[in-house]
Amino acid sequence: MINAWKEHLVSNGAELENGLIEHFGNPQQERKVVSSGDIMCDLSHLSVLEVSGEESAEFLQNQFTNDIQALQSGSCQLNGWCTPKGRMVALFQTIRMSEERFLLLCPAELSEGLIKRLQMFVFRSKVSIRDRSDSTIRIGLSGRDAEQQLSTLSSPPPAEIDSASFDDNITVIRAHPALFPRFLILIDLIEAARKLWSHLDVRATAVGHHCWELLNIRAGIPSVVESTQESFIPQMLNLQAINGLSFTKGCYPGQEIVARMEYLGKLKRGLFHITLSGEHDLSAGDTLYSESSKSGQGAGEIVAVERNGDNGWEGLAVIEVSAAESDNLTLDQSATISVTIQAPKG
Repeated sequence: MINAWKEHLVSNGAELENGLIEHFGNPQQERKVVSSGDIMCDLSHLSVLEVSGEESAEFLQNQFTNDIQALQSGSCQLNGWCTPKGRMVALFQTIRMSEERFLLLCPAELSEGLIKRLQMFVFRSKVSIRDRSDSTIRIGLSGRDAEQQLSTLSSPPPAEIDSASFDDNITVIRAHPALFPRFLILIDLIEAARKLWSHLDVRATAVGHHCWELLNIRAGIPSVVESTQESFIPQMLNLQAINGLSFTKGCYPGQEIVARMEYLGKLKRGLFHITLSGEHDLSAGDTLYSESSKSGQGAGEIVAVERNGDNGWEGLAVIEVSAAESDNLTLDQSATISVTIQAPKG
């Protein structure tokens, strides 16, 4: 189904690159619209994993950083998945569809490896793990009128952040806002997706998936990708402030390390919003430098970064607190690009 959906988008002006919708003809203009108007985009760069079965909640509770048992049906939360050393290998948007069924959204580049890794811990648990990406269409919607545009559905869109509503074959999740309300929409039937896209297309501008990631950056929502796996502990990504981390839920891989960092208060690196100017190709995992850093390994690391509408870059980065306070960061030691920082939302 997902291939037929992409063909539909291409027939409506989408440009594909490596199987993903990069833009709809004018990426620079699309990035500008993000700040002022309503936008809609295909989110096939995110995979949808399904974890189901009568022991699915207990299974996820024993693996993830947040309190799965406290998550009600029709609600969602962020969840980190850590190594025994507390280093994150994934960050999932976790949606509880029912008592025994969960959906996990994560970068598509990680999905195959994460499924194999999760399967290693199933043992005899009554749990099934499947990739539902090919049978689930993902759409992002953001803007002043986003909520009004979804009012045509038989169930009103959710009013609270991290809550979901269900409308036949459509699930609508209210995401953390950047400047305007945002919704993540999951659809099981291509006919329903085509109908909704046509309806939204009247007011919203179709954009590529990079625009959605730019909104995540502005909302202070981090990500973990292949180049940053095992780079950060949850507090470095500010998960405790954005409904992604519980200190009372009990054990999970890396829990002792995470708890120790919290109760000893020894976090030397934190998450910051950055803007960058200069001629460079940037990506997650790039190192930031500062003359004030004494670590010998750089003063910080880029978590996520996207071009904005001003011919510059915006991103999230984990930075030494002392270096962030000095505000003299550069991308490399030749100082060819300047970095300005501020605390993220959350």
